[in-house]
Amino acid sequence: MPTPCTQGTISSQAAQWGRIIAAALDEAHDRPSAGDGRNQNAHRAVSDVRGVFCAILCALVCGCGGGGSSGNPPPPPPPPPPTNATLLAVTNATTGTIDILTIDLKTGIPTPIAGNPLPDGPMPSAVAIDPQKRFLYVASSSGEIRGYLIDPSTLKLTAVTGSPFSTSAQSVAIAIDSGGQFVLTANGSANTVSVFKIGSSGALAEVAGSPFAAGADPSAVIVTAGHYVYVANTLGGSVSAYSMNTTSGALVPVVGSPFPTAGSPNGLVVDQTDTHVYATESQPNEVYGFSINASSGALTAIPGSPFAASYTIRSPVADAEGKRLHAANGTDVDCFLVNASSGALTEIGLSYTNGRAIALALDGPDDFLYALDNVGNQIEVFSINPTDGALTLISGSPFALFPGAGTQNIGPNALTVQH
Repeated sequence: MPTPCTQGTISSQAAQWGRIIAAALDEAHDRPSAGDGRNQNAHRAVSDVRGVFCAILCALVCGCGGGGSSGNPPPPPPPPPPTNATLLAVTNATTGTIDILTIDLKTGIPTPIAGNPLPDGPMPSAVAIDPQKRFLYVASSSGEIRGYLIDPSTLKLTAVTGSPFSTSAQSVAIAIDSGGQFVLTANGSANTVSVFKIGSSGALAEVAGSPFAAGADPSAVIVTAGHYVYVANTLGGSVSAYSMNTTSGALVPVVGSPFPTAGSPNGLVVDQTDTHVYATESQPNEVYGFSINASSGALTAIPGSPFAASYTIRSPVADAEGKRLHAANGTDVDCFLVNASSGALTEIGLSYTNGRAIALALDGPDDFLYALDNVGNQIEVFSINPTDGALTLISGSPFALFPGAGTQNIGPNALTVQH
């Protein structure tokens, strides 16, 4: 393949041919005359050579774009191809790092990639991976989103061009829509929700109208497959609801929003059929359940809601079969049976870990649940019985975030799984 032409090669080649042509021109200007001893045929040959050299010089310069004075910038690189691996990602608040692990689809065992922990940045609060597994985003309470390309071979991270992207607010939660078009953050003390469009290279651009008003102290955000957005307002004691424009990303409040809860909501989950949304609450400890109006996105309290919990719970997940809802209580996993008809919940007890559980994530298609242990710096893994939703701690659990993680002060605080 020929060497690409650059500004440097243009200058070098032009200078070289210029010297040759200059010599020819000198000869041309001093035309031979009869009796001066010079050959007129030779002079004509030099003139012919001059024309050839000029043609070559023009071809060199023009073929390289004339030195680049009128060319357009190259298009952005195409997005990276997706990885086939099922990924688990953990942010470490103390060290400002990220751990990436791959999940065995049959056993559920997470395996750290080489190089963990990977560098990130200050004050991570939440993490999300786009559905195509091309990009990873970290919300930071320092007021930004950090974006990364996921290498499809090594699974290591490279910062997206332009990262970090400012939210100008205390971003404490993050979500990506099912189509992988938009990133949303709940911005605690600013009482807002930010929406960013994901570019082909993973760069983020805030959409028109963002940030959008929410209730007091939004602490969780989710997007349904039907493109309704729900935000838990912890101090506001409510859930804000919006419809999302799938082209622009703009949010429009649903009529009746915000919808009141009985306590202080701190986490949200929607069931697999997009028919119910649940908010874990403190003060008192409970789960508030809503039915979703499929046409408008409006919420109606499930009869019997709120549903009592025996512990302070957060980070709810709902299994793929719609059998149970699970929430982390700091040590173990609190389990609730879901009524298939009404969506009502009944607390049925705990699934015990071998350590702690401060946050949960679900690999629904493979029926595994992952609990983050922020003291042992490890992951507790449960298999989910698809018939009744019961949890069983798998053999070998817990699993270290990386070799030697248990002896380090890294402060893991959030996790996500992308199948």
